[in-house]
Amino acid sequence: MRDETDMTDAAARAILQHMRTQSGTLFRALDQDGDGILSADEIAAAPEVLKGLVRDADGCLRERDLGGPTDIPGMLRRSGIVRLLDPDGDLVITPEDIVDASARILRLDTDGDGCITAEDDLPDLTKNAENRMPMGTPKDRLAYQRKMFTRSAGITGPLPPGTDLRQQPGFLLIQEVSDRGDVQKSHKTILLDDMGEVAHSWPTPQRLPEATVTYLMANGNVARTTCEYDWLEMDGRFPIGTHGTVSIVAPDGAVLWKWSNIDSGGEALHHDIEVMPNGHILAISWHILDTPTAQAVGWPQQGERDRILLDKIIELKPDLETGETQIVWEWRMLDHLVQDRDPRAANFGDPAENIGKIDLNWPWLDTVQFNSGQIAHCNSVSYNAEEDVILLSSAIFGEAWVIDHSTTTAEAKGSTGGRYGKGGDLLWRWGNPQTHGLGQATDQILFWQHDAHFLPANVPHSGEILIFNNGMRRTPQGSPDPKQKCMGLLDGAYSDVLEITLPRDGAGLIEQGAPPQINWNFNDKAQHDIYSPFMSGAQRMPNGNTLMMQACDKRVVEVTASGEIVLDFHVGGPGRMFRIYKFASDAPGIKALRL
Repeated sequence: MRDETDMTDAAARAILQHMRTQSGTLFRALDQDGDGILSADEIAAAPEVLKGLVRDADGCLRERDLGGPTDIPGMLRRSGIVRLLDPDGDLVITPEDIVDASARILRLDTDGDGCITAEDDLPDLTKNAENRMPMGTPKDRLAYQRKMFTRSAGITGPLPPGTDLRQQPGFLLIQEVSDRGDVQKSHKTILLDDMGEVAHSWPTPQRLPEATVTYLMANGNVARTTCEYDWLEMDGRFPIGTHGTVSIVAPDGAVLWKWSNIDSGGEALHHDIEVMPNGHILAISWHILDTPTAQAVGWPQQGERDRILLDKIIELKPDLETGETQIVWEWRMLDHLVQDRDPRAANFGDPAENIGKIDLNWPWLDTVQFNSGQIAHCNSVSYNAEEDVILLSSAIFGEAWVIDHSTTTAEAKGSTGGRYGKGGDLLWRWGNPQTHGLGQATDQILFWQHDAHFLPANVPHSGEILIFNNGMRRTPQGSPDPKQKCMGLLDGAYSDVLEITLPRDGAGLIEQGAPPQINWNFNDKAQHDIYSPFMSGAQRMPNGNTLMMQACDKRVVEVTASGEIVLDFHVGGPGRMFRIYKFASDAPGIKALRL
């Protein structure tokens, strides 16, 4: 990797332009008349043109034939043509891929005119509707891309598995995910043993977009989320984190049950799931409102958006014998809104006087990172069976929310019923009081946080809550920084992990409006260079250690209760990571796998 210290903006601009030029090599080869448009005839001739580029006896096109290697590995896949011809992401286009080239390239024709433009093949990422982060100079952007996409091979780091006896013994469940542009694509779901060797793997034929999860179940099966489509088909339709499919998979990869819900006009599963003790599955879903419907519930038009996306939670009852799925409970954000913009519309009121409601208009979407119209961006769901409550994490609001699961679906639509008598209103919220008119920006504690969950029964402080606080748009001093460049990767931002106890009233019920007790915090003073602007998570383990995933560069860190780092390594290869989990050797799922 080049030393970026003395690099000028002009040099960085030249490197970025060179990378863009390399990524467009196939387009230029197919554009025989050089007019910047692939005509129907040129598309039809694609297989023969591609065969002419082959330099290997096996008939394959490899990275050097596609314009690489690039300064940043994998950047050739910014080209839509490369992504279509190289679906497995190994930068090898086989003879079978070449024969099918014309039909695949035509998928880039979104307007139906039978032609493909250079913009269709290689869109300008700086215009991505989901990238609202200031990126700074070309030098800044290049340094950011290197941080995001450069990967080493194998397991490397100062403290890899097996080097410190204080590490929690056991097996590490790793699922890699692809970045949004498929620049680094992965299909890896594995268990690593104490020494970092692969002990078990699951085949992953479907796509694993960002924020897909895999959970090891007690019987050795896994519950997982995947996408049945490649993301080229999904671009622009849904925000980051959408997958659409949840399944239960046997150790040999056999799909025992699957349920898909992805409809561009209505709903789409995204981010997390939770397997409940009774075998049901809680899943997060986008709930899409067109502009007239959104305006009727009090949302003022923001820009040219033709829809907004709220969240809802669906409880699924899978039947592994029949393959059928029953929705047995549902909670919708739509039913618990407040807004103070339009007295003629529904949900009008003062957010500060309706703390159990969600202010529909608190986010100004053009200022929210990764936004394609989503209001809350819930990224985790966790269930506490003892209290029958659900914990959600809203990254956009910078808050953790608790809702009552003891309601019926009908009660969950209103503000009465259930153990707390509040229906589906928020029982508790914390992390950013300005979202409901009770604080200032300086009171914000959570910044694009992920993986808020109740600690399970087999670890210290069971029932408490652990949160990975990403820290995006937070300064090294801990204050808000809304103009942060390059997602904070170049600005000294930091992530921390909090363990909190919910506040209780005299009857032991969760107390709305009261802050939690912070029992434990790792890296709250930015003592360590640990940071990921998105995704990521943390896990408390049976020996009291806490395991963390730094998603953007696949760094795994384990710390003791006193904050000493005992495990610190990067997982090599392509992709990113959303979550990781370590299981002791006597965990039921590990024993079921007979490892």
